[in-house]
Amino acid sequence: MKKKHLVASALALGIIGGAVAVPNAIFADSDTVTDSAKTSTTATQDAVTTTTGDHVITPQATDGQIVDRPVAGFNDSADFDIKGGYGYVRLYLRNTGDTTISFTVNQGSVSGAEKYSGTVKPGKTFDEILNKSKAWSSGKFYVSLSSGSGSMSGKLGVRTSTNTNF
Repeated sequence: MKKKHLVASALALGIIGGAVAVPNAIFADSDTVTDSAKTSTTATQDAVTTTTGDHVITPQATDGQIVDRPVAGFNDSADFDIKGGYGYVRLYLRNTGDTTISFTVNQGSVSGAEKYSGTVKPGKTFDEILNKSKAWSSGKFYVSLSSGSGSMSGKLGVRTSTNTNF
């Protein structure tokens, strides 16, 4: 029995972002060749038709990582600005130390109106949008951290966005 060689035409190659995507089986030698087009589960989307699902990208704007740094000592703080329209805040706090870290987010100053507070136990990470139900106003905000009796170790990150999908 002769071996069949599967050769792909230029049209069978998928071009994605300037790179060529070549399925593993396109150039395979085989005694039996299977037509993958008959068994494909790939869905296509018409450029004019809008569909919903996991494959849809929702436009959004984030203000990037406006705080991204290690934490140390017994007390620490960081400030960040919320620009107009960017009122959703995601706080990331990873605790790599041996003591629980307490945090508060205050508006206007370190002792200003408390907007959120919480704790992160040793070896745990807090990574949440702090205000899913309502955007905060623009202005200066402060994250204050304390660890009580032991020195903190970990990482603090803050991002802001125009919506809760970040």
